[in-house]
Amino acid sequence: MTHEPPGHDHGPLPPDFDPDLILRALSLLRRVSAATNDWQRSQLQEGFTIHQAMVLHHLVSHGDATPSDLAAWMHVARGSVTPTVKRLEDLGLLTRRVDEHDGRKQWLSATPEAHEIADEVERQALHPAVAVFEDWSRDELERFCTGLERVLASDVFGGRA
Repeated sequence: MTHEPPGHDHGPLPPDFDPDLILRALSLLRRVSAATNDWQRSQLQEGFTIHQAMVLHHLVSHGDATPSDLAAWMHVARGSVTPTVKRLEDLGLLTRRVDEHDGRKQWLSATPEAHEIADEVERQALHPAVAVFEDWSRDELERFCTGLERVLASDVFGGRA
């Protein structure tokens, strides 16, 4: 006997299909998303968001980068880097310069002020997030990331792995 919920057109479900486990996974995804959004909002009120901290960290630690470089490094869409870059520029923590060979390309640089506060921003915004995973093994974290990438790659979640 195969299990096929109404509207299911992806072939028969495996014999060990457990709808309650699926609902648990979906609930956990929703809760993680909501908790992440809440945490980001609180960080914005208290200081720097994790994206702002990541951009500062990258520019201070690795040198100049383009917005596209940062987006690829952060595993986000380029458009989501734009408000972060704008905010850091408004705060005087990064500067932009046009590429000498390609006028469409911009390079971002950390200012001396960014270098001065980089360690504190990392402590405030990055370290709490990293601490969540500090007792996870590399294998556990790899499996976790692979599972999330599979979910995000699905048509239901927009195919955005």
